[in-house]
Parts: sequence; C-alpha cells; structure tokens
Amino acid sequence: MRSSKSRGVAGVLPATRRGHAQILGLVVVAVAGLVAGRAAAQAQSGPPIFDVHIHYSHDAVELTPPRSVIALMREAHLSRALVSSSDARGTQALLDLAPDLIVPGLRPYRRRGETGTWMRDPQALAYVERLLTEHRWASIGEFHLYGADADLPIPRRLAELAVAHDLFLHAHSDADAVRRLLAAQPRVRVLWAHAGFADPDAVGAMLEAHDTLWADLAFRSDIGSDGRVDPRWRALFERFPERFMLGTDTYTPERVHYIPEHARDARGWLRALPAELAERIAWRNADALVLATWERSRAARALCGADDDGAHHLRDADIALAWRPGADIRVGEPFAVSLRICAPPGTTVTVDADMPAHGHGMNYRPVLREGPAATDGVREFEVDGLLWHMPGRWRLRFLFERDGRSSELNEWMSLN
Repeated sequence: MRSSKSRGVAGVLPATRRGHAQILGLVVVAVAGLVAGRAAAQAQSGPPIFDVHIHYSHDAVELTPPRSVIALMREAHLSRALVSSSDARGTQALLDLAPDLIVPGLRPYRRRGETGTWMRDPQALAYVERLLTEHRWASIGEFHLYGADADLPIPRRLAELAVAHDLFLHAHSDADAVRRLLAAQPRVRVLWAHAGFADPDAVGAMLEAHDTLWADLAFRSDIGSDGRVDPRWRALFERFPERFMLGTDTYTPERVHYIPEHARDARGWLRALPAELAERIAWRNADALVLATWERSRAARALCGADDDGAHHLRDADIALAWRPGADIRVGEPFAVSLRICAPPGTTVTVDADMPAHGHGMNYRPVLREGPAATDGVREFEVDGLLWHMPGRWRLRFLFERDGRSSELNEWMSLN
C-alpha cells in the first residue's frame, strides 16, 4: 500500500502532477485565448475598407458623440472614411478628432429635410461657396438630384465649383441627372452614390460612356453575401475594376452604429473575389480618387507658399492661387486684392469681375502690379482699381493664357 506521502493529501495532487495540471490549465486558457483571438481576427479578416458614404449630421451629433463615432470606425478597421453632414460641423468635428481617418465632403444641406429644395435655394449655394473658402474639402455632396433638375443654375454651379476647386461631386442621382451634369461640365468627376440604385447592365452602360464616373455600392443588398457575389455584379467588377467603392450610408442617426456590421458584411462577399480585385473595391479605388483629391486639396494651401488660412484658395490641374482683399468689400467702395499664384512658366494673368445675372461688368478696369518672385514658381501681384458698384452676386475672375490656351478660375461672392 502506497504511503500518504506518495499519494498526497486526499484531494490534492502531488507537486509534480500539480505543476503539470497548472501548465495544462495555462495551455487550455492560452489555446482558448488564441481561438477567441483568431475568431475575432477572422470576423475582421480581409482588406481594410475605405468607406466613402458616411454622414454625421446635426441630429446624429446629438445622439452619438464624435469620439464614439471614431471608435466605431476603428472597430470596423476602416482605412479612411469620406464623411459629409448637414450641417458641416459634424464633419469638421470628426476631422479635428481623427485627421488620419476622416476625409471631408461638403454637403449643400444645412439641416435635414433640404434634399428636395436645395437645387432651387440660393442660400444653399451661398452656404457652399462660403464653406469652400473657410475649410478644405475633397468633394461636394452627397446631394440628391434627379432628371432635368440637373440643368438648373445651382447644380450647374456646383459642377463649376467642383472643377475650379479640383473636387469631385458625390451625387445621389438617377442616370439622367448624372448624364446632364457630365454634359454641362465635361471635366467634372462624379462619384455616383448607390450606383444610382440601377441594375448592373445600366451601371455598366454608364461607366462605359463616362470615363470620369465612379460608383459607390452603399446600401446595395443585391451584390452578394456570405462569400458569394452575384454573377452579374462580379462580371461588372471584372470589367471595370477601378470604378467601384464601398459605403455604409448612415442616412439616419442610428445607422452610425452599423459601420462595423457593414464592414463585416462587405468583407464576407469580397472574399469571393480575387484578392487584387477585392482590394481595389475595398480601398485602392477610393485611395486613387477620394484620398488623392483630399491630399491635393490639403497641399493646395501650402503650394507655392499659399498657406494663409485667411486667404481664399482656388486651383485646377495646373494652377493654384490664393487671394485676399485688402479690406472688407463694400458696395461702392474701391478695394485692392493681394494675389499669389503658381502656374506654368509663360502664363499671363488678368483679373476682372462681373455680374452675369445682370449682363454687365465693373465700371473700372483693374490694374495688376507684379512684385518680386517669392520663391521659385511663385508670382505675387497687387490688384488695384476694383469697385463693385451695386449689391448682388459678383464673380471675381482670374483669367490665364498660355501657349494660346485659356483657362479661368472664379470666386463668387454675394454683396449686400
């Protein structure tokens, strides 16, 4: 009979066996932790996602604070998020908190409920024009616009502003409105929200016809799920691999909490695609359009020394400028403008102003005096002799000539 020493006290294992059991317990815990960690990683497996369709409007701000929204985006493993809001303060709050994550879009809505009226509301246009001078943006939109409403003056003006500021439009529109926008302003780039809720054949026809059109896939339940992609959509992705992006569409306040869930669902069907194509849709295409536009917009202020936040900034593909009035602009009072530009060598500059709605310009011709170059590629001017003799909407025009080609950047201002 074995001694109690060899057997140990009843119910207690000997030291060696107890050590083995403790090790075994640790191994079990570790394995359980690995399994849990692997399950969590598997839930987020797949590429990072650039979500190009998030709103954070005034009512969402009241319900979910900015830090909580950023936490949801990080939980979803987003690389970036294109955010627009009604009004713009929600977007700016997120940008201030997470500049590494947020790309700002300028929505023409000041409050919820303006989706059907903004295109006929001069104050909505004035709101956009003002915010273009106060902050930097990547896009104008998302806005709702259908059919012949795209031919109205305000939507056409938004397309002009997008080109002038090197931004793209984010349009919740039918195919007819998109075609009208692109016809009126061939240089404008359009991100088509929800791919117009059109069927794959119609989306393909639009992408075939327009090289400056991209589509987001927000709120599209017909694409795929659970490791499966609808064959018609898969064929379309393979035909246009660089033209699609992902989005959640947080169009109501509570939908900000859907951001992680949407990312998981999207990764589910992305797994059915070849890895390179899945990455393009998940984030590479958005990097090429959205992030590249945002980085140019951020750089525009510093480009050629035009880094004064108090100045007005305009740019297109070849020219960047910053201008600042010497004093407040008032009806009937002369004013001067300081101008700093970066343009290709040999570019000539002219400044003028007019009121297209009234069919006339100024009563005086402004005079430009060029100063010494600030740095290589930078030219500075003082523009004297400007006087706006009546209230209304004035267009300050910066006209450029080079090698027989003309271009123009405009700033619109309402004078009371």
